Formats: sequence, structure tokens, C-alpha cells
Amino acid sequence: MIRSILFLLAAAFVAIINIPECIYWHFRSKKDKPGAYDKASRICRRWIGPIQRLAGVDLHKSGEENLVKDRPVLYVGNHQGDMDILLIMHEFGELYSIIAKIETKKIPVVAQWMANADCIFMDRGNPRHTLESIKQAQELLENGRTVVIFPEGTRAKGPDMNEFKPGAFRCALKAKVPIVPFVIDGTYKVFEQQRYLKKADVDLRILPAIEPEEYAGMKTPDISAMVQQRIQDELYRLREEAGAVIPEEEKKVWNAPQNS
Repeated sequence: MIRSILFLLAAAFVAIINIPECIYWHFRSKKDKPGAYDKASRICRRWIGPIQRLAGVDLHKSGEENLVKDRPVLYVGNHQGDMDILLIMHEFGELYSIIAKIETKKIPVVAQWMANADCIFMDRGNPRHTLESIKQAQELLENGRTVVIFPEGTRAKGPDMNEFKPGAFRCALKAKVPIVPFVIDGTYKVFEQQRYLKKADVDLRILPAIEPEEYAGMKTPDISAMVQQRIQDELYRLREEAGAVIPEEEKKVWNAPQNS
């Protein structure tokens, strides 16, 4: 409970003192997008890291060599909890365009910084708006911007993944960019399992890129199943490295829908 109170106080403090900078970089980005992205990234990392630790995240990160800096890619990961977006905004080294639920627009300052980074706020209950959001992501990729997406569409709120939505991969297929899977494990323990913040070990692992040549000719449900299986296998590997014993017959296998 004390951790939750301290976190809220710190978040409110950061929100208030960042309002002027947020407004400034909003207008600066209209004239100098690359410069604004770079400066905004440094500002976000300055504040998000301490807040993340205060929330109780004890992070174990690996696979940094698989982060792609020299070309646009679609980063794809599982989604366990509310901390995931802050984690990505801080740990990927710069601000990328994240596809987030439209409710995120209600979070003060965070929503403004995300807007500065061309993040896309998707209304999951509106199919037409969802298609428009994926089209926006495609345009960003074609224009050289990297995009981050959580294809489950919502938080799993636990250790098990929900099925990926194949439409999330249409933007990569159309833009012909690499897909870089990443794995998050443990963020659901920070808040989703109880109504207060709790300290938890969190793993973040970035996997090797899947080049367009590897998925060329595949349909989106097949791409979705392939990427989800790689993330699922890595989740099992992380847990086994931590000492868990997972029988082979209990391991989930993701297949594309039969009617795809």
C-alpha cells in the first residue's frame, strides 16, 4: 500500500513538472521531427526509469543486440500488464510509435508524450477504427518509423497469453518490414494480481528479427501463429531458466485458424 501511495505521488509530481516540456516538444515536433523524437526520448527515459523501479519492477533484460536502429521494424510482444508500455518506452532506447488502447489517452502526460511520438490510439470496440489504426501503422512504417504493437489486443493479466489478432500483422506485410518479437514476463505481478503495487521480477527479452523474406507469401493468420509461437517458446524458456518444470504435453502450440 505504501509503495502504491509513493508511486502515485511520484507520478503526479512528474506529470506536473513535465507539462511545459511536453507542450514545447509538441510544437517543436511540427518543425523538427527527428530532433524532437531524440530529445523527447531522453526526457522520457529520465523519468520513466525511476518511476518504474518505484512501482516495484526489478528488470532482467536480454537480447539488446536484436534491437534494430537502422531501419523501420514492427516490434511485436505479449501484453501482461499496465507496466508494459512504460517498460517499452524506457528500455527500447528511443520513443517508437506504439499502438495502444484508446483509454490510454486519459493518462495525463503519458498520453501527451505518446502523441508526440506518433503513437496510435486504437478503439478496439470499433472495427472500422481498428482498420484505420493498422493503416496508420503501415504508413508510419513506410515512412521510416518503427512501430510497437501488442497483438493480443488487451492485457492478459496473468502468465498465459491470449490469442494474437492476425490483423495486427497486416501493416508489416504491406510495408515489407522485419518483425522483431519481444517477450515480457512478470509485469502482471506488479499490479494486476492485486489492487496495490507489489515488487516483482520482470523479464524482457528481445528476439532476432524475422525478415520479410521469411514470411513472404504467408497470410496474416499464419504470420501471427508463427510469431506467437516464438514468443510462447521463449516464455517457457525463461521460466525453465528460472527453475520451473513445464511438461512438454502442457506447452501451448499456436496454430493459424483452419479457415485462414
